[in-house]
Amino acid sequence: MKQKAIDFISQSALPILLGTVIARMVIKCYYYEQTTLFTLLFAAASVGLFVLFDVIRKRRFLGMLLYTAMFAGIMFAGSRLMSAGWYNTFVIFTDWFYLNRDTAGFNIYYFLMVYLSGGFFLISIIYYFTQVRFRSMGLMLCMLFPFVIYAKRADIMSGYEVTLMFTLFLAIVVHNRLKENKSVEVRSVNDIAYIVTVALFVSAAGAFAMLIPKPEVRSVLERDSHAFDITPLNNSQNTYSRYSSTSSARYGGSFTGEILFYCESDDPQQVYYLKRQAYDSFYDDTWHNDRNAEKYTTFDYYASVNINRSRYYNDLKALADTGKYTKYGLDPAYFTLPQMTESSFRVFDDKFKGVYVPTPSGVIAKTFSESLNDKYYMYGDGEIMVKNVDADYDYTVRYYPETDAYIDFASRLNMDGDKYYSMLKAAEENGDLTDYALISQYEMAAEYYTGAVEYSPRIAELAQSIIAGKTTDYQKAKALELYYETGGFTYDADFEPEDTSLEAFLFDHKTGSCTSFATTMAIMARIVGLPARYVEGFSAYERAEDGSIAVRDSHAHAYVEVFIAGAGWLVFDPTIPGYMVETTGSGGGFSISSITQYFSRLFVLIGVVIFVMIVMMFDRILELVFRIRQRFVKGDDRIIRLYARVKKLLELSGGDDLRSYTAAMLTDYAARHNKADIAPIAHLFERTCFGSVPLEDESYSKAYAHYKGIYKYLRRRPKAKPQAAPAQTPV
Repeated sequence: MKQKAIDFISQSALPILLGTVIARMVIKCYYYEQTTLFTLLFAAASVGLFVLFDVIRKRRFLGMLLYTAMFAGIMFAGSRLMSAGWYNTFVIFTDWFYLNRDTAGFNIYYFLMVYLSGGFFLISIIYYFTQVRFRSMGLMLCMLFPFVIYAKRADIMSGYEVTLMFTLFLAIVVHNRLKENKSVEVRSVNDIAYIVTVALFVSAAGAFAMLIPKPEVRSVLERDSHAFDITPLNNSQNTYSRYSSTSSARYGGSFTGEILFYCESDDPQQVYYLKRQAYDSFYDDTWHNDRNAEKYTTFDYYASVNINRSRYYNDLKALADTGKYTKYGLDPAYFTLPQMTESSFRVFDDKFKGVYVPTPSGVIAKTFSESLNDKYYMYGDGEIMVKNVDADYDYTVRYYPETDAYIDFASRLNMDGDKYYSMLKAAEENGDLTDYALISQYEMAAEYYTGAVEYSPRIAELAQSIIAGKTTDYQKAKALELYYETGGFTYDADFEPEDTSLEAFLFDHKTGSCTSFATTMAIMARIVGLPARYVEGFSAYERAEDGSIAVRDSHAHAYVEVFIAGAGWLVFDPTIPGYMVETTGSGGGFSISSITQYFSRLFVLIGVVIFVMIVMMFDRILELVFRIRQRFVKGDDRIIRLYARVKKLLELSGGDDLRSYTAAMLTDYAARHNKADIAPIAHLFERTCFGSVPLEDESYSKAYAHYKGIYKYLRRRPKAKPQAAPAQTPV
């Protein structure tokens, strides 16, 4: 059984590891939360199926029937899971398979179907191409699976996983080529030299592949891969080029300073807050989009409630002019703004390829079905999507800026959400509202952006204390925003505390990045009854030489939008001043992130070198352990263990089984094959074990010293010297 286990590991370990790595890469695409669990299950299933295939392979007809039955059962289960996936989510399988999770959502039924049927198929073909008919091209086709899936889903592959996959592939190729023994003169032995050769070749090749810097010309998806990537690259689910179902982590930093895109506007502002994505609910210390299937697959999401600021102002001014709604706090004296005019905002770059257009709030845009001739369209949460990701990234939108005059108008509206909603309902009954749009907009804001957050009584008490004495929505939101400036808070994007809870940020260390400031303000705003949403995007403020604004990955920013009764969604930035730091250069140099990645690869190479050295010195290490242990052995056991060690070394050097050899036979074997004289050790062993003569310390010391002298011949047979050609006899 022991020999069978060794043979199985020798033949199957590398193929099983290769299949497991391929499966892990695919699992991470579809169910990254449980990647480790399902990877371990796949590895266990691979071992079981390899053992089963070895058994049924010996019985052709019966084995064929059994495999066919297994295949049919797996396919039947897969079809049932596919049907369940459709009936429970109404998402087409091809959409789920090729689109990323932010677009198609998560579907456990489809995942299990791919996991079972795809996993069985992958294990089967890897077994066939490594155990039955070795075909390196067949293995290469297996390795294409994750590449195709990642490319179709526009996901980023981990360089470590790709390197590991190709390293295992090289190991299998080398191992199988050596084991084929096509020539009878070639003999392959699984000894230390063989292990060192394979380990050194494939490990060094993989390590150097990771260490060598990538070329300057990179793919768009790789270049623009991590927008709010303030966690390590391999763990982050957020990217520059797409939306995500969860927000960024609140602590840690890994920016490069690379310029992503440029923007410009005919409305001059010191800073432009550009929206990328808004989130719905907060739990498990993370913001979530629980309506992904609705928001990012329904093109006319919130189609009836896209209301611009001019519409707010003019409709409320018309109500104020009637004089019927002063009791709700609507005074005609508030409406002193001149005619509101549109401004333009342009976003452009020749390399950036995002599925969205980062734009300021107040954009005038249409829904998908309304914008047949436009390059982009708008969701009800104010997110601007592009219709053709492959098109040139150059978009100009129209918008109503959040001017000082408009903010002043919003601050003078003497009403809160309850008064505002009651006024709108009364105006509807009186026939003073032209349609239901204003009411729908507020109902949507109140439904999705009040509540749905986790918080403690201590945070609720703090929120109520901050807005004490404030009566209007704007006053409450502004008080929450300004609280951080006077509350002793510190901005530090690299700060990583032991306690990452909201309470620790608000009451203890009071240090963090924009994500912590925006998260806590949005939660406290909802606690006090304000519709508020946490937004991730960019703060654009770095002026380029041509007058445009350069937006870098380090300008990624989180802020808050609060729905102000009568004015709509307004931007509030609770992050304390000082986070806007100018960044020079193109971002292509050695940033902290790039240096960290370089040295991480260097450490991998060092680790491989250490591993290879350990493998090369493994027999020496074992010998050192043996000699140390011998010092603690007493009595006759010393010579018994020494004799057993001699026999073991002879077996390893020659590959023969010497368990049945007598001491005399072993002495002769060592002399003939290893040119080593073990007679003093063998004689002392026989005298002690079979002659019942107690072992003296002096005799053992001499035998042990003799062992040290012949050790190099025991561990490795000396090379045979070539014999000289016989002299030619002259004729």
